[in-house]
Amino acid sequence: MLWAVVTMAMPANAQRRISGTVEDDIDVIIGANVKEMDKNNRILNATVTDFNGNFTMTLKDDKSVLVVSYIGYKTVRIPVAGKNMFKIKLQDNAKVMDDVVVKGTKMSATTGLDIPEREFSGAVQTFDMAELDGLSFTSVDEALQGQIAGLDVVANSGNAGAGTTMRLRGTSTLNGNAQPLIVVNDHIFELPADATDGLDFSNLDNEEQFSTLLNVNTEDIESITVLKDGAAAKWGSKGSNGVIEIKLKRGKRGKTSVTFNYKFTGTWQPDGYEMLDGNQYTMFMKESYYNALNASKSIYEIDYNNTYPSIFHNFNKNTDWVDAVSRFGKEHHYYLTLSGGGEKATFRIGAGYDMNDGTNINQDFNRFSTMTALDYWVSDRIKFSSNINMTFTTRHNNTVANTANAKAYKAMPNMAIYAYDIYGNPVYDEYGNRQYFNMLPLAANESYSGGIDNDGTHTSWELRDMFQNGNPIAYANLSENKQKQYNLTPQFSVEYKLLGKESDEWRLNYVGDVQLNIYNTSEDAYNPAELITMPWIWGGKNTTYGYNNERNTVYNSE
Repeated sequence: MLWAVVTMAMPANAQRRISGTVEDDIDVIIGANVKEMDKNNRILNATVTDFNGNFTMTLKDDKSVLVVSYIGYKTVRIPVAGKNMFKIKLQDNAKVMDDVVVKGTKMSATTGLDIPEREFSGAVQTFDMAELDGLSFTSVDEALQGQIAGLDVVANSGNAGAGTTMRLRGTSTLNGNAQPLIVVNDHIFELPADATDGLDFSNLDNEEQFSTLLNVNTEDIESITVLKDGAAAKWGSKGSNGVIEIKLKRGKRGKTSVTFNYKFTGTWQPDGYEMLDGNQYTMFMKESYYNALNASKSIYEIDYNNTYPSIFHNFNKNTDWVDAVSRFGKEHHYYLTLSGGGEKATFRIGAGYDMNDGTNINQDFNRFSTMTALDYWVSDRIKFSSNINMTFTTRHNNTVANTANAKAYKAMPNMAIYAYDIYGNPVYDEYGNRQYFNMLPLAANESYSGGIDNDGTHTSWELRDMFQNGNPIAYANLSENKQKQYNLTPQFSVEYKLLGKESDEWRLNYVGDVQLNIYNTSEDAYNPAELITMPWIWGGKNTTYGYNNERNTVYNSE
């Protein structure tokens, strides 16, 4: 039998405090739990007894219940009801336990309830993002690289902010979308179709799509689950290519914690094809023409003939175009988080900023993202939740999708980057800057019939692909392609446990939520006239392109 004698002392300007002693039939109990709980079974305050079995507590609500518990004794619940002293009698638990066996059951999330993992049939793989702490990722698709069996992640290009192609178990299609479905916090994550449209610019290469998964900061992710085959059936036909479910982090009860992360990543392009230098290139070109005609051939751009100084000084170099358009890439990642909460409410607020200078010159990507998660328990059956995510990204690129691959590997290695006059001196523009060399083959001035000219010395179209290719460095530095994307997704939900609350009870939960998607994207591109070779043929005007798309969408589910 256990008795507790409680006395109270309350200053005039303070809350009511109670104190007492917890005992059993033999002696006082050290470490007994004493909790103040409200009518919704939420803990308002808690303490434990000291070495003398005493405790003291400040009450937060006179209508609350005092709960005293200890291992081996039955729990006692006593209404406070304005009382100042309590006699609490704890009875010994008569059940005798020989052995204590603790069993843990892995649970798997389905369409609303967690069920034992062994009862769930399907190809499912989950990994915790905590396992990847210390590694630097820009987006979810990068984090998934090499982590999921059967998932292929291939980058569309090496540009900063570029999208990826993902395939689960080799799913492919000739004319449809084979990308897996992305689900974030039980909501299908998809941007408007216009967001994936590329730059369709006359005489320019198409730009690859923005990586849509850049809208989810990897620092906010708690776990990623990949559903394959029949396991993805719960998402209907949209999950036919597989499903990637992303669960975001939420606040936890406890004191407010502040964390700050900084990550730096250096990137560089691996060695590609071994390219010829200018001397090797011109030698092979001359040999190829000789073998075809069984006679020597004179081509001004590869002859190294100083009697044509305007050509000689611009076509006698050994230019490594791939190296010229490449650089050491730098990625800076900053992230600040505030997290905490009590028995009634928890919160998590995060903000991150990413700066990424790509491995191609004059390319960069910046992202600012925020994430706010709030949970409020009205009772042990009703919970309100909200998620507010916002991402703003800017991307500066060239009008050529990938300068190194599209232009540098095709450029003549004996051609100069910057223009030289007939005396071999650098040419400057009106602003004092070095002027880029713009290839204009002599054959272009003669005819377009093709074949060999009357004098047998020149072929009209033999270098057409070269002068159409242009100067890769000029394209990288003079052309512009700027993209901006803004995405805001507020989500509000309520969960009500209609039946049991524990995993060993019959349960029926109701979940209703509403989500807004406020999306805006814009793209501006500019191609200056000085990049256009043969302006009398291809046109010598500046070319511009502008695009803007705004979408507001409301999703509701129950």
